[in-house]
Amino acid sequence: MIPEQFKQNLNLEIRVFGFPVKVNYKFYWPEKRDENQKDPLVSHIEYRSDSHIISETGYRSHFLFTQGLSNTHMKNIEELVTAIAEKLSIENGYKPPTQGQMTLF
Repeated sequence: MIPEQFKQNLNLEIRVFGFPVKVNYKFYWPEKRDENQKDPLVSHIEYRSDSHIISETGYRSHFLFTQGLSNTHMKNIEELVTAIAEKLSIENGYKPPTQGQMTLF
């Protein structure tokens, strides 16, 4: 069963490696086709940032199978969307500083 804290729609602001990112998390409730269907198939996350941390355009859309949330160690939506955003930013070519490494702005 998917934890209740993930069964909502939420707008929030997170920080991805220090960069501000706006997040729109949508938990989809499809039409039930039979009585045994309890949970939706996918959730959708939209990321928007003025920087290029998420993508070249500052916008990134991400779908996930919500069934994967049934055994997650994440405690809330903010932890979930931040972990996904960090993965997406690394895919986008961002190289986060290693522990102990100093960065200059």
